[in-house]
Amino acid sequence: MKKHLTFSTLSLLLSAFALPGQAHHSFAMFDQTTKVTITGVISEIQWTNPHVWIMLDVPQDDGTAVTWGVEFTSKVHLTRRGFPRNDIHVGDNATFTVSPYANGDPGGRFYTLQIEDGITYCDPGARRAVAYCQQ
Repeated sequence: MKKHLTFSTLSLLLSAFALPGQAHHSFAMFDQTTKVTITGVISEIQWTNPHVWIMLDVPQDDGTAVTWGVEFTSKVHLTRRGFPRNDIHVGDNATFTVSPYANGDPGGRFYTLQIEDGITYCDPGARRAVAYCQQ
């Protein structure tokens, strides 16, 4: 009985430490009920962990540009799913479909990317991206 109680207690403690790791993957910061299409010029590509980022300078009516940060999944996930890292470059004209930040900041979660040659790339991990992808 004592062994069973010790094992149960240890299992409970270990599972408590696993919960914060799961919390990292929340998408609560994004308004996932909305999809926004933005077009601009890629100004930066951060092929880093834990998430890949592409910065897009989106022109405004007054001639200025607002930089949107588009968050992707991890580079490991993208690489394993065959995402074409070398086909996307700083200076490319690009159109993104994103779930925008819920607080209204310029940025969002990646769903699709269409570069100027007409090729569309989808988030390989988002089941909903298929509906927005024209491959």
